[in-house]
Parts: sequence; structure tokens; C-alpha cells
Amino acid sequence: MGANVFTIGSSGLVAAKKQLATTGHNISNVNTEGFTRQRADQIATTPIGSGNITMGTGVDVKSVKRIHDELVEKRFIKSNTEHNYFSERANKLAQVEDVFNEMNGEGMNKLINTFFNTFRELSTQPENDTLRTVVRDKAQMVTHDFNRIHERLSELNSNIDSSVEKNVDDINSLLDRIRNLNVKISQFEIETGETGDLRDQRDLAVKNLSEFMEVQTYSTNKNQFTVNAVGVGTLVVGGTAQKLDVQMVENEFGETSKNITYKNRPGFVLNDKILGGKLGALFEIKRGELNQFRKNLDQLAFNLSESVNAIHRQGYINSSSTKRDPNLPISGINFFQPMNSALNAAGEIKLNQLIKDDPIYIASALEPNSPGDNRVAIAISKLQHEKIGNNGESTLEEDYLKNVGIVGLATSKAKLNEEQTKGMLAQISTLKERVSGVSLDEEAANMIRFQHAYEASAKVISASDEMFNSVLRLLK
Repeated sequence: MGANVFTIGSSGLVAAKKQLATTGHNISNVNTEGFTRQRADQIATTPIGSGNITMGTGVDVKSVKRIHDELVEKRFIKSNTEHNYFSERANKLAQVEDVFNEMNGEGMNKLINTFFNTFRELSTQPENDTLRTVVRDKAQMVTHDFNRIHERLSELNSNIDSSVEKNVDDINSLLDRIRNLNVKISQFEIETGETGDLRDQRDLAVKNLSEFMEVQTYSTNKNQFTVNAVGVGTLVVGGTAQKLDVQMVENEFGETSKNITYKNRPGFVLNDKILGGKLGALFEIKRGELNQFRKNLDQLAFNLSESVNAIHRQGYINSSSTKRDPNLPISGINFFQPMNSALNAAGEIKLNQLIKDDPIYIASALEPNSPGDNRVAIAISKLQHEKIGNNGESTLEEDYLKNVGIVGLATSKAKLNEEQTKGMLAQISTLKERVSGVSLDEEAANMIRFQHAYEASAKVISASDEMFNSVLRLLK
């Protein structure tokens, strides 16, 4: 019986030591990202019969498991994806909005109106070459602003492509990590049971992956941990990973662009299949708002150029000007350099070189040799209020303001969604921390409790030793 008490005391000592070690592990990882607190589960050992009674034989630590709620983890991953999607979307749309912002009151809208107003002023003094210089200078300000916005939007498109490439590198690194952790976890758990720390690291890798796209995780019937990208397909199964790649292509604006494919299937484009997260937001903005804003701006520049040119070609310059080159035409002159289509018109719009070099080639008369004829200048100034955009349904000003309004509305909505999802993520993070996080107060209390258990078990062993020695002395 003394030996049994000694065994019981020893088992309690070992159990308390393991509990203390687990508590110490929790405390040391209180600030470790993704760490889930662990608990040593202990059970009573198999009892034995002694005479006509059954007696316990002590305690054993069955396993060390992490306190983990699968449902909370899935909600956390989904919320993380949503927040990163709207955060990236708000960030990039804010950059688009900055491009369209009217700085110092001299934005595109005011520049176009001022341009038409200078033609209106020219119509009051059609022979005044000084006013022609003003018309030319204001027109150049309009073309320069079109070119500026076009260049900035093109740069933003290029920056998005750079972000896409970096995201793919990060994703592939995370896929490698998850695959390697799958292998390690399988090897460890065959021999020792659940490996909480490695599972935490894998969950953290999945959480980081969910920042880029919507992912789902599950285990196959062969107990292989699987990561599936919604809309894309399976990226990790057990010890294998399907990497992504970036392919260089030419977009509809004639620029170098990036497509995402599987590394082993370069012809299978995934751009439109990626949902949620930073990557989903980038592609949605590229093919959606940014693409549409650029097309609208190009169409606006093309409509302005074509409508002004159509009237200006009908006009005649002041042929009596002593500065005029007699070898150059006095009519049929385009005000802007003609363009074949609206494609990239915002980047290509510029003044006719003839007018740029000398504003006397700006026409104001509808008939030759007609001093005081201002009909062409008046006709061009009236374009300001004519519905020449959107298939005759809107003015140039309305088209521009509509485009700016769409940018502002989309940005405001994205920022609002970003704030809402940030709150939701904080809420689910708090719940996750409450379920799985380390509480120093709780761990300190446990440490005292297990320390007392350790000391008590040591006393049991000491008492057992004394009893055994007493029996030996009686037998002498």
C-alpha cells in the first residue's frame, strides 16, 4: 500500500509539473501573435482492486491541447478578408480621387469653362490678336490637365500592377509555409498527439493569406489540411501547394499589365475569379472604376477636340495680319491635333502645332476677308452648353462632373465600408481573444494552484517514504 501511495504521489508530482510547464508556456507567449493558450488535460489513472475495495492509482496528463473554437476562427478569417478588401479599395480609390481633385480652384471643370469663355471674349473683338493668345494659353492649360490626369491614372494602374506582383509573392510564400507546416504537423502528431504551437503557426499563415483573398480551410477524409481560395480553387492539400504566377500582357490602353495564373497552368487567367481581400480589391478597381474613369476621360477629351475642330475648320483666320505666312492656309485649320479615336485621347490631346506656334491661326470668322465676323468664335463658345457628350445627352461639363461624382461616391462608400468592417473585425478579434487568448491574471492564479498541487504531491511522497521506513523498522 505504501508503494501505491508513493506511485500516486509521483503521478501527482509529474502532472503538476506538466501543468506548471503549460502555464509557463502560456505566460511566455502572451505577446506572441496568433498564439492560442494551451491546457493540460489530466485524467485519473486506471484504478485497481485491493481486497474488497477498488482504489485509485493517481493521475495522468492525457494531452496538452489549445483552447480553440473552430467557428470563431472561421468568422475571424472571413471578417479579416472583408476588412482588407475594403481597406485596399478605399486606399486606391482615394488615390484616384486625389487625381481628380480641383487644386487651387483650377481643376479640369473650371479650365474647360474658362477656355470657352475666352472664345466668348474673342467674339467681342474678333480682330484682337492678344485675345487669341489668351485663347491659346487657356487651351494649353486644358490639354495639359487632360495629359496630367491621364498620366496619373496610368501611373496608378501601374502601381496597382506592382502591388499585384508583390501580393502574389507574399501569397506563394504563405502557401509554402502552410504546406511545410502541414508536413511537420502530420509527422509530430503521429507520435505525440496535437501540436498546438504548429497549428497556431498554420492558423496565423491562413489568417495572413486571407488578407489577400477569400479562403476556406477543411480537412479531407485522409486528414489532409486543405486551403481553398473561393472562386479560384484548391491551393494547398497536405504537403502539396499550387503556386500562382504573374504574366505580362498588354491592356486595352496599349500598356503593359499583369495577369495572375497558376504557375503550372500559365494560360488559365485568374484575375476575374479572385474574390475579396487586397487582391480582389485591386482587380475590381482595375477592371471597374479605374478602367471606366479612364475611358470617360478619354471620351471627354475626344468630344472636346472633335467638336471644337469641326467648327474651327469652317472658320477663317484674319488674312490681313502682317505676321501670317502666305504659304499657309487661312481656313480648314484644326484647333486641336486630330485623333483617330477616343482611345488614350486624354493623353494625346494637344493643340495644333500651327496654333501653338502662333495664335493668329485661331479662326473667328465664318467667311474670308470679313473683319468683325465673330460667328465661329461664338459657335465654339456655345459648345460649353451644348449636349455633345454621352450620345447627345449631356454637356462636357456634366460629363466631367458626373465622372468626379462617381469617383467621390465610390471612395466615400469604400471608406464607410472600411470603418464598418474594421469595427466588425475588432469585435470578432475580441471574442477570439476571450476564447483563446492568454489572461495573465488567470495564468498567475493557475500557477499558484499547480504549485500548491506540486508541493502537496511532494508531501504525499514524503509521507509514503516515512510509512515505508516505519514498516521496515517494525520488521527488524
